Amino acid sequence: MVIGAVSGACVALSRLASAPGTLGASWLMVLIQVAVAAQGGAALLWVVRSGLRWLVRRVTASHAVADAYECDDTNSYAVFLLTLATAVGVQLVAPVLWTIVALFVAAQWLVIRGARPVRARDAGARARLLAAGLLLSAWGASMIGALTWQRMLVRHLGITMQPVTLIVMAALLGVGVGALLGERLARAAGRRLTTFALLEGALAVYALASARAVDRAGAQVTGASFGVLVLGVLALVALPALLTGAALPLLTAWVRPAPRETGRAAALLMCAAFLGAALAVFALVDVIFAFTGLRAATWIAAALHLAAALAALVLHVRRGSQASPADEAPSVSVGGPVRPLPALAG
Repeated sequence: MVIGAVSGACVALSRLASAPGTLGASWLMVLIQVAVAAQGGAALLWVVRSGLRWLVRRVTASHAVADAYECDDTNSYAVFLLTLATAVGVQLVAPVLWTIVALFVAAQWLVIRGARPVRARDAGARARLLAAGLLLSAWGASMIGALTWQRMLVRHLGITMQPVTLIVMAALLGVGVGALLGERLARAAGRRLTTFALLEGALAVYALASARAVDRAGAQVTGASFGVLVLGVLALVALPALLTGAALPLLTAWVRPAPRETGRAAALLMCAAFLGAALAVFALVDVIFAFTGLRAATWIAAALHLAAALAALVLHVRRGSQASPADEAPSVSVGGPVRPLPALAG
């Protein structure tokens, strides 16, 4: 009820702030509209909560699942407190509101999943989820950096078809070549998580140094020949894109899905990578660029890269040298030291 009232009041204030004819409105009228919106928000969330609880009881037909859901479902409504972002100037336009609704649906799904009876989850599924989280952070940080560098270069080169095309071409070329490089590294490297952490650490360092480097390089290539422009854009954009593209095959090789799970694992990791990039674009345009500068955006990208690197190292330490449960081979002992069983042919 309280969350619904707060959310309704925030939505009303956001609409009043963006409406053209509210500058001369009296405080009493504003207060009345906010109070009505708060009551409407509280009533709406009460109806949604009651309806969802009734639906869970009817669908599950299990008192234990329904009781567990009702114990935790209140936490999922906390996402509507994101409407308090109006206090710092964020307008509750349609994309922001739909994002909050999507987060609420995801929170409800997590609560329902947690209320179901606990089943033993295989180690491969846990590895896929962990790899997806790493890719979400890595690709999100890379997208923040790429768009920030693009804006820096455009300030020097101008918003024309030629520099924009070169920047996009360099990014896609780097990701493609990086995928090939990642496949080679996945076969050669014995510790794929540490290799991934090294790549993310390099990207973090590059992001920290990129603000000054991109500005200087952009000033140098301004007015230069087309060949110099191509080489400059490739050097600035293709290198970090190459390291980003290498992350996906590295983590896919670390997960090592069973043959029947290969398609699901690849789809999950690819979805996580592009979801991180999409969320980064939304956050960059509507939040980061709105409240910070270009230099601060590069710092945020560096922080995300560093977080992914540290998480990979922690995961490597906790899971062992190869870190993937699928890599563990059975062993036998025949009157002496333990030796792994030889791989079966075919």
